[in-house]
Amino acid sequence: MQNKTRTTLILEPKILKTIKQIANNKGTTQTKIINDYLKEGIEREAEKNKIYLKVLVEDDPKKNMDELKGIIKTDKPVNAVKLINEVRKGE
Repeated sequence: MQNKTRTTLILEPKILKTIKQIANNKGTTQTKIINDYLKEGIEREAEKNKIYLKVLVEDDPKKNMDELKGIIKTDKPVNAVKLINEVRKGE
């Protein structure tokens, strides 16, 4: 079972009505529709954000990061924390 977090969203009435209609038509929940649409929106973000955002939408982010270990070789030490912060800032 996936971890879930409860939150409150303030939506425009037309958006909520549309979400309800889509959920009813698909025989699913409004929560599933919202989650699916948010994931799609995140995945469409600019290329510079994809590495960081992919971690957010993967079912098992640790698995994704484990696959990256050792793929980059350098001649001198690298400050990984500094690099990650630069990626997050889009630098």
